[in-house]
Amino acid sequence: MQVLFFSGWLGLAGAAASGPLEQMIEGAKKEGAVSVVLSRLAPKSIKRLEREIRATFGVDLKIEFTPSNNMPKTLVQIMMEIKAGAPPSFDLINLSTHAAEGFKAGALERVDWKALITKDTNPEAVLTHPAFHGALAYYTSHHGLLYNPQKVSPDKVPKTFRELADPRWKGRVGIPDAVAGWARRAFILGKEKVYSDISAMLKNGAIKGTNSVLQNRYQLEEIWMAFTVSSYWKYTLDKGMPGAWQCLDYAEIPLFVVTIPTGARHPNAARLVAVYLAGPAGVKFTFEEAGSGNLFYPGNFEHDIRLQNQKQGIREYLPINDAKMIEFLESKDYGKWRKEIKLIMDKGGAG
Repeated sequence: MQVLFFSGWLGLAGAAASGPLEQMIEGAKKEGAVSVVLSRLAPKSIKRLEREIRATFGVDLKIEFTPSNNMPKTLVQIMMEIKAGAPPSFDLINLSTHAAEGFKAGALERVDWKALITKDTNPEAVLTHPAFHGALAYYTSHHGLLYNPQKVSPDKVPKTFRELADPRWKGRVGIPDAVAGWARRAFILGKEKVYSDISAMLKNGAIKGTNSVLQNRYQLEEIWMAFTVSSYWKYTLDKGMPGAWQCLDYAEIPLFVVTIPTGARHPNAARLVAVYLAGPAGVKFTFEEAGSGNLFYPGNFEHDIRLQNQKQGIREYLPINDAKMIEFLESKDYGKWRKEIKLIMDKGGAG
């Protein structure tokens, strides 16, 4: 796994306030402070973020940091505050697909990020889907198969969910018990197919559990493969344990974004932090401080997975860019399918 990042931030500290980016910088200097909610970071990391923003943009920001432990809860808080006519508690928050709800309710600001990002920022970080116009990606994830290459040869590793039901893997596979992910996959691959795949895997002795439970069983070598999220692959390698990665059927890629609540007290400073996090230096910061990768930039495990998928011809799927998926997640069918999948799980694939 490579650990190199592109650098090349522009020296903007002395630039005249002529364009949108320069105007934002000048506005952030006047505001001087910002309140942020971000995932996976520790308070000690914020001092580094302040130093890097000061060195890059010449802006001395005081960043008030709150860890993001529950993204939907943070969004609900912001929506309630705005509805009550109060200024939002935070200037910058991170969300995922549920950001669509905030934009729909007018609780999140529509920002023209393309006019603000620096020249070395990958434009793919700017979400263009109308439901998410105003969101800026700062780290990514993958759903896929973590496997032990000492137990499962890379040329034999399953490439589809159905292959996990092969008798050779009986009792050696772990699958998540969270029904939401299976409902999404059913919408993408077909309801009957996914229901059948779940039943077949369970009948083949697949172990159910949360991602952390599956990780523990993987470490104990009780299972050789676990369908999980890519951060657990990095965790496995960081622990010096054998681990390899394979996406199944397709590559589902959750994007985690930063957004600005409507009426934020420090909007320019919030935009500046967001722009920094979405660029290569910010991606390096997030990778080193939070262990979160970003497929839009080389030098981290998320980008490595993207290259592997391209080599294997596996298609990428970003739920956050799929209007039909967003509509499905708000439908009655979504709730119904989750109940049906839970029933299959509870019965161990029987019936």
